[in-house]
Amino acid sequence: MDTTARGASPASAAQPAVRWECADCGHANVDRVTCEACGLARHYLEDPALDLPFRPRLQETSGFWLGLSWSVAALAGLVLLLMPDVRERTGIGLGLIVPEVALSGYAAVSSFLAAVWERWFNQFDFVVPPHSATGTPFEVNLTLVPYDTMTDVSIDLRLVDNFYTRSGDSGVETKSRDLGSERVLRSGRLRGRRANVFSVEFLTPFPATKHSDVMADIMADVLDVIGLVVPAVRWNARNLREHGGYYVEATVRVGLIPRRLKKRVIAYHIGEQIYLG
Repeated sequence: MDTTARGASPASAAQPAVRWECADCGHANVDRVTCEACGLARHYLEDPALDLPFRPRLQETSGFWLGLSWSVAALAGLVLLLMPDVRERTGIGLGLIVPEVALSGYAAVSSFLAAVWERWFNQFDFVVPPHSATGTPFEVNLTLVPYDTMTDVSIDLRLVDNFYTRSGDSGVETKSRDLGSERVLRSGRLRGRRANVFSVEFLTPFPATKHSDVMADIMADVLDVIGLVVPAVRWNARNLREHGGYYVEATVRVGLIPRRLKKRVIAYHIGEQIYLG
């Protein structure tokens, strides 16, 4: 009685020999994972490394110099905080200095972290379609090309609805809700000098929430004016103005160091009326 499973080969069937020629020395190899003559691994031929430049030094990254400029701004604010006489001569109150020091310090840390990522990754591409019809799936692609092999890497992709709600008579609040998420890598490994691609599909929602608000625009304009004196406040103005919409977020964490990217996708529905979100 033949007990071989359907579609399987008998155990006694010999597997064909794998023959390959070493691209480095030209030696012909049979059933070997490394070249018998020079020791080159076969997987380097089947999955060759990309021709990338050397990893940049920290001072060669744009984030490093941007971090230095924000550090100088934070240091100047600290000097004014610690020297009341100088602060009185400048006429700048604590209400402006304290936020400037806090926001400039935050911007400096963010810039230095961005410099670290510039040293780790040669390519960090996040591709999201510009628009998608309600009820149809759309694909998101994240491509990472590190200079060296990296371990303990986690990657999460999620679709978020950012919207505005009114609070009180004239206030406005920014809120968010999660429409779907997937962890595509958990404490995993990224191959060095090779493209590591992660893809996820999300279902396009119906644009039912409020993605713009007049009060939010007015508040952002006020912050822009304050930003003439406290430059770091301009970040808050931009974030408030651009909050509303459907965004796909990619969170990449290497060890304890995270980085988040987000891109907007416009959801639309064409019926008796045209809905956009």
